[in-house]
Amino acid sequence: EVKNSANATRLIPFEFNVTQSYILEFGNLYIRFYKDNGQIVEASKTISGLTAANPGVVTATSHGYADGDHVWINSVAGMTEVNGRRFTVANKTTNTFELSGVNTSGYTAYSSGGTAEKVYEIATSYTTAQVFDLKFTQSADVMYITHPSHEPTKLTRTAHTSWTIAEVDFQIGPFLD
Repeated sequence: EVKNSANATRLIPFEFNVTQSYILEFGNLYIRFYKDNGQIVEASKTISGLTAANPGVVTATSHGYADGDHVWINSVAGMTEVNGRRFTVANKTTNTFELSGVNTSGYTAYSSGGTAEKVYEIATSYTTAQVFDLKFTQSADVMYITHPSHEPTKLTRTAHTSWTIAEVDFQIGPFLD
């Protein structure tokens, strides 16, 4: 599942070598990353509670999530219906967040444990209408991206959850005299 199935998305390969390959999901103003048959996620947060309510409310101390973030939930004991599923964060507070639109009142009671992991993504300036007009070329951990309506950009990977995108600075580089 992509971030929003109602919008067109584009999948682009990113291959550094045979053991370091990714799929990039370009969508409306974002890029998400996939490796080894799954989405790349940020560090897990420990779940200490999950209500049987409409909607379900997760307790995870100092989770740092924002409304609209997507999280994967795993390893919950008791309310196993939530395991291995992706949810959208809503009505977050410092230590809790709702599972947007998910009625957990009929689920088995939460007993202990579990983790929540935010789907890793970065922001871009490319709209849904523009993602199919993007052109790409790659050298090692750097991918150059062009579009007729944007300045050329450089997407750089330094780790699985460390990607940056920035305009190309033509004032520096080995091509100058």
